[in-house]
Amino acid sequence: MKEMRRFLVLFLAIGFVFAGCQAPVEKVAAIEPTTIVLVRHAEKADDGTKDPSLDSLGIRRAIALMQTLSDVQLTGVYSTPYKRTNETVDAIARENNLAVTEYDPGNKEFLTVEVNKNRGGSLLVSGHSNTVPAMVNQLVGSDRFENLEDWQYDFLYIVNIGQDTTFQVLHYGAPSVSPK
Repeated sequence: MKEMRRFLVLFLAIGFVFAGCQAPVEKVAAIEPTTIVLVRHAEKADDGTKDPSLDSLGIRRAIALMQTLSDVQLTGVYSTPYKRTNETVDAIARENNLAVTEYDPGNKEFLTVEVNKNRGGSLLVSGHSNTVPAMVNQLVGSDRFENLEDWQYDFLYIVNIGQDTTFQVLHYGAPSVSPK
């Protein structure tokens, strides 16, 4: 009987551990509210490469992002493995004594894993015109947001996951101007 009881306790303990590892963002984050700030990379140079750096407007926008989020104590900063996304968040990461963690923009589980690891924290994620709206949609649980236009760089999405999931769409830095 003791063996059966030990086996049952061990089985339940292992079950709880695995359940905790696979808990969805909404359930886990309800315990500790988590804030995720998402931005598209700032303006990039037109240098003919597939991995350009920021241009002068982009550098100013990265500084504006740092100023906009100066009162936010970040617990994680994430960027795709491109110069423009990394340069957009590098200064604010350093201000928060954090390294920029690279992520694969094709990894759909990235956000769930990082939000669950950083419960109660504030995360900053730099992505692209097509990945940022998709990540916001994933976090809010609906297809509200479409891809950004090539000229749109000033959107700042803030998603708070707690008892309820709420979001704000703001603009930062100089307004993006349509080329039309």
